[in-house]
Amino acid sequence: MRPRPNWLSRQLLPDWVWDGPPDETHFYRRCFTQRHRAKRRVVRDIWLGSGCVMLLYPVLSFMLALGLATTLLAFVILDETD
Repeated sequence: MRPRPNWLSRQLLPDWVWDGPPDETHFYRRCFTQRHRAKRRVVRDIWLGSGCVMLLYPVLSFMLALGLATTLLAFVILDETD
């Protein structure tokens, strides 16, 4: 569900942001599809788990390696290329 546009956002953002249902092929509107939202939930859960592991094992080198690996995994999951 998208928020209702207020006057300022209506003036600043282009019209294609506010018109019509989500289109999976459009670079911006795909963020509003159920499939993309499900992917974002998975990435959020991965980041929360990674953060908990970082809190349990607070060594800087491990935290950096885990953070980089989690970032790579998040980009792989959210990637839209075929």
